[in-house]
Amino acid sequence: MAVTPWGDLYPCHQFVGDPKYLMGDIWKGVTNTAVRDEFKHCNAYARKECQDCWAKLYCSGGCAANSYHATGNITGVYEYGCELFKKRMECAIMIKVAENQELAAKGIEVPIELGSTCNACADGEACE
Repeated sequence: MAVTPWGDLYPCHQFVGDPKYLMGDIWKGVTNTAVRDEFKHCNAYARKECQDCWAKLYCSGGCAANSYHATGNITGVYEYGCELFKKRMECAIMIKVAENQELAAKGIEVPIELGSTCNACADGEACE
């Protein structure tokens, strides 16, 4: 949600100034519920193209503004951006694996990183 200095509400800063995507204002709230409802379908679970994609939980279906500018529809798929994002994720994962292998080769214990899971949970113990 983007709020302009004048109190206008837009679904994203990239749509500010486009009257089609003006959702309302800070005084009356969201009055253009059609835009709100359209944005409900801007995610990886709503796009059939994302259904079997390994990276869908990293990008969540991509940027609605990029989709809009590339396809004319916020629920469209910006294919170039999708491929670029997947390649960036592949490279990031590869770099992390290489770093861990380098440390392991030096005999340095590599900690298990499971997102926000603490070491106690990783060891099967309860954490508080």
